[in-house]
Amino acid sequence: MNRKQEIKELKHGGMKSLIKKAIELGIKINFLSYERPLIKLEHKGKTIFIRKGTIPLERRMGDMTKNKNLTKAILREVGIKTPRGIVATSFSEAVLLAKKNDLSYPFIVKPIDGSLATGVTWDIHSKNEIKKAVSALKKNKSFQGSKKFLLEEMFIGDEFRILVFGKKVVSCVKKIPASIIGDGKSTIKKLIEAFNKTRMRGFEIKIDAIVKNTFKKNKLTLDSILPKNFYLKLRHNLNMSDGGRCVEYTSKMSHHFKKICEKTIETLGLTYGGIDFMTKDITDKNSSYVILEVNPNPYYNMHEKPLIEGEGIDVSSKILKSLFT
Repeated sequence: MNRKQEIKELKHGGMKSLIKKAIELGIKINFLSYERPLIKLEHKGKTIFIRKGTIPLERRMGDMTKNKNLTKAILREVGIKTPRGIVATSFSEAVLLAKKNDLSYPFIVKPIDGSLATGVTWDIHSKNEIKKAVSALKKNKSFQGSKKFLLEEMFIGDEFRILVFGKKVVSCVKKIPASIIGDGKSTIKKLIEAFNKTRMRGFEIKIDAIVKNTFKKNKLTLDSILPKNFYLKLRHNLNMSDGGRCVEYTSKMSHHFKKICEKTIETLGLTYGGIDFMTKDITDKNSSYVILEVNPNPYYNMHEKPLIEGEGIDVSSKILKSLFT
């Protein structure tokens, strides 16, 4: 297998960026065949091994973040706001606990551990919708290792990914779900095709069951023509691989919110991490906010060119510098 193919097979977006940058900087790379993906990096007499897309930085309590409810409990203890919610094992228990804790619609149902929005249902407004969400989750492969799930109040606002490294916020991007804006003359199909021409391969809008359901709810088809400037959100999840966008917001982020994010990473004993942060106005320190979850090994290519819309940051160089100096 050649080097280009080996890099292509890496699943972790940040890892691909890291390896490409390492090669560019003259760091010797060796993909070890007996335990894929085990990668050996050598530079200036120092050797580092990377396995399964894990950035080899110090992460004392990083494993604790796999449990979303535990992460929330730790953050609440130090005064950091997280969504109100409950842990349940069944539909009936979820309904009972939601009522007991006086939770308010709309809700989100999601696995207690997991990533990439797998198994998550948003915008739940009734018991019947809770039942459908729990049923769908239990059928999802990501749920097979645990019987517990989270039901949370859905915070209404914009979502951001905050990257903290070396005790400082180094990047903030606004995450925008797959969406299109009408021009008063083009069909939805044409608008999606035009958008996809601007995207890297693998990051286009996909017309899947979720998007088709959005059309159905809005009484639209691919041949419908949206009014000029009409904004149509095609799905709730913000994954770039589903056509989501990331816009540079680091300089606009309130200093107050930066301090909260830095405190979050320090509290969880991490050297490096990605924070899913929601607020109505990230420029205003008085705006309400919640931290949804923390990833100790985040996909950070959304903060780098060419995926980010804006200046971006060379995260790979920062990580490699810390590893080899």
